[in-house]
Amino acid sequence: MGKGIKKWALAIGIAIVLAMFVNYGIGTFYPGPEYEDYCRDEFARVVFPEGKLLENCTVIETPQSLKDSCQQEEGHIAYERDSFGCPTKAYCETCDRDYEADRKTHSGNAFIILVIAGLVCLALGIVLKVESVATGFLLGGILNILIGTIGYWDHLHQYLRFILLGIVLALLILLGYKKVRD
Repeated sequence: MGKGIKKWALAIGIAIVLAMFVNYGIGTFYPGPEYEDYCRDEFARVVFPEGKLLENCTVIETPQSLKDSCQQEEGHIAYERDSFGCPTKAYCETCDRDYEADRKTHSGNAFIILVIAGLVCLALGIVLKVESVATGFLLGGILNILIGTIGYWDHLHQYLRFILLGIVLALLILLGYKKVRD
């Protein structure tokens, strides 16, 4: 195996493991919200006597005022259920909204952590003298920035996406001039 292939294999290996290390670190020390912690599925937990599943249930009419207010609260209509799984009362469930808000906050914080880690890796890639290790850190930094951006992309406004891509492109061009010319 040629020396150049070994260097690239090492660089790619460092990049992948570095990105995984940072991401697993975030997952370990800053875990994201779990859907089950916000929304409970009571219907799935009901133990039904044999042959009694949803038999003879009374239809619950949901008042239009509840539907309207629930829509304004960004919720959905859910039902309290009896031991046979039959709906007994309609209510507005907003757990999805709360979960999504916390998920968005977590994604934003993870995005910041990944971009900072990516920038640190890029800086290390510039100053390290061993070419394959430096290249691995450069690629790992780019991967961390990419993973962070993809994770938060849906929450970014279109203008911020454009600005972020422009900044990253400028950094990569600057990095190319700095690292490749040396």
